[in-house]
Amino acid sequence: MIDVKYIDTTAPIGIEELKQYFLDKSIVYRVDIDNSQLKGQKLLTYVSNLDLPIDLVLTKENQYEILSEYLSFGMLIKSTPLELLTIDVLLEMMGFYKTENHKKFIEEHKTILDSWLCKFQSLAVYNMKTVNDDSFQAFVETFEKDDTDDLTGVNFISLLRHQHAYSLFTNADRSKMKNYTKYFNDNMFKGKSLFSYWANPINPMFLLTFGISEGVDTKEYLAAKQKTIQELSNVSFV
Repeated sequence: MIDVKYIDTTAPIGIEELKQYFLDKSIVYRVDIDNSQLKGQKLLTYVSNLDLPIDLVLTKENQYEILSEYLSFGMLIKSTPLELLTIDVLLEMMGFYKTENHKKFIEEHKTILDSWLCKFQSLAVYNMKTVNDDSFQAFVETFEKDDTDDLTGVNFISLLRHQHAYSLFTNADRSKMKNYTKYFNDNMFKGKSLFSYWANPINPMFLLTFGISEGVDTKEYLAAKQKTIQELSNVSFV
């Protein structure tokens, strides 16, 4: 495992600081939001376009303001602090925590948070679509189709980088899950397919269905396939 080297900076990042990354790929930039010239959507756009390892430094004073911008942002960015905060808010909204640390923010941003949760939990439907099997494909077709290509809140897929995000699939409401045709079929994520993000070694749902899809067409396989469809329809993997 490579040791991370942090550079504390502001946005825009100076040229000399940027050069250091191209000499040392272990560098991660920690951007001080409060003292940066770029704010809000401009800051997020800058981070997305730069496409370098950047952590936006969150504080109690600024975290909800930048989170509000992040939830409605339409470009992919990588920022571990924002991703972890989003997961924490969504888990609290789902009742995983007894605390109410984010209660006011959740109440004020319920619509966009519900949208994120719907898209994220609908990845369970996508999981079934990845299996080249008629039974799985037929089951996918039982979900409501949504042909939107709107990228508002596209960073729901960024949450897949964190293991505890998969808890968001627990007790998901099947009636709210959708078959997002554009997200599932097109290369909408910086030119990549959804599979590029879904197929990762910490994803228990991907690992389960990948294991089945690699099997042979035997009675044991068919029984396992039917069992998995039933488990997927319950959407509780964690």
